[in-house]
Amino acid sequence: TDRHVAIPGGRHMPARLRLSAEERRSAILDAAARLLASRGWEALTVSEILGEAGLSKGGFYHHFSSKEDILEALVRRFADAATAAATTGAEADGASVVERISRYLWDAMSWELDHTEEVIGIVRLARRPGNRSVFTKLSQESGRRSLPGLRELLSEGVTQGVLDLADIDVTADLFLQLARTRWLAFIDIHDAARQGRREAAEERLARRLRAEQQAFDRLLGLREGSIRLPTDKAFEKLLS
Repeated sequence: TDRHVAIPGGRHMPARLRLSAEERRSAILDAAARLLASRGWEALTVSEILGEAGLSKGGFYHHFSSKEDILEALVRRFADAATAAATTGAEADGASVVERISRYLWDAMSWELDHTEEVIGIVRLARRPGNRSVFTKLSQESGRRSLPGLRELLSEGVTQGVLDLADIDVTADLFLQLARTRWLAFIDIHDAARQGRREAAEERLARRLRAEQQAFDRLLGLREGSIRLPTDKAFEKLLS
C-alpha cells in the first residue's frame, strides 16, 4: 500500500508500508473523521479521504462500497467508543449504583468532549434537511450499544431500593434522548463561542448542565445533586 510520510522541509514522499486490512480500514476512517470535522461532508470525495489517509485507491472497495458506507462506519465507531468509555465507569468495583451512574454519564460525556470536532461534524451533518437517516442511524447505533448496560445498571438500583423508577426501559430511553438533544444544544453553544459570544455560550452551557443534572436526579427519584456531571473545565474544547 502506498502511504506518504513526512521528510525534513515539510515535503512528503511515498513509502511502501505493508498494512493489514484492518489498519487500512482504520486509516480511512481516521482520515474521514478529520476531514469531516474540518471541512464538512457533502463536498468531500473518496479521493480526498484516501489522500488524507496516504493510501492508494486500490484497496478502498475492499472495505467500503461508497462514501456513504464510510459515514455509516464512522457512526458505528463513534457509538462503540462512547459506549466503551461509559461502560468503564459503570463497572467500577466498590462504587455505589448512584456513583456508577454518575461515572457512566461523566465518562460518556467526557469522551464526546475529547472528540468535540468529530462529534459536531457528524451531528451537523445529521441535522441538515434531507439527512434525517443519518441522525436516525446515529440514534439507533447509540441505543443498540448503550441501552442493555444502562438498563442493567438501573435495574440493579431498583433491586437495591436505591432508585425509584416508574419504568426502567422508559427511563433508559429518556437518558439517551437527553444525550441526543444535548449535542444539538452543544453545536449552538460551540458556534456562539466561535463567533466571539463567549459569555453567552458559557451561560447557556451552565443552564443546560443544571437542567440535565436536575432531570437525571428526578428521573431516578434521587435528592438534588446526587448525579454529578463533568465540571466546567471539561468543556473548554467546546468553548474554544
